[in-house]
Amino acid sequence: MFKQILLVTALVFFISPALADGPSYNFIDIGYQEAELDGDLAGFSVDGDGYGIRGSFEVGENWFVAVGYSSLGFDFGVDLDQIAVGGGYYFGMSERTDFFATLSYLNAEASARGFVSVDEDGYGVALGIRSMLTDSFELNGSIGYADLGDGADGTSFNAGALYSFTDNFAIGLDIGVDEDVTLYGIGARFYFGS
Repeated sequence: MFKQILLVTALVFFISPALADGPSYNFIDIGYQEAELDGDLAGFSVDGDGYGIRGSFEVGENWFVAVGYSSLGFDFGVDLDQIAVGGGYYFGMSERTDFFATLSYLNAEASARGFVSVDEDGYGVALGIRSMLTDSFELNGSIGYADLGDGADGTSFNAGALYSFTDNFAIGLDIGVDEDVTLYGIGARFYFGS
């Protein structure tokens, strides 16, 4: 069960990388997350919730660095902490739409009271699209793959929407799914720089 829980956020946490004409890659997100593990996974349903924080910083034309941390608490006293550090490349498909690709180092630790914790390192890759439908409304979607070793790997799909109230502040919703897990999120995004 620990291996599957390690994948809960590994598959969907790092793949959601927006205001101007196109999406911005200079931001900090903070939000609440809720996870639902498929009942077939352990023979019964397991739910969890927690928070995440992540940031993206442009480091040159079309390149960005991304970092993130999430912490989820599940039923039965199981906790999951994850760190993602990586980078990506994007290019404009049109004036308002970007294609992006990311590569990330992942570290995930699952622990339960009275039991040994499981700590795994691995990597994640993602491909996606971000599009500014209007000056204030972004839609994004991506497909990602995460591998934490020892059979803890999988593919996920993520979709999100952001509404910007000002040039520096937006709120958003996102959902990520894989074969065993659904992760819902709501949060705030703070933009900086140009």
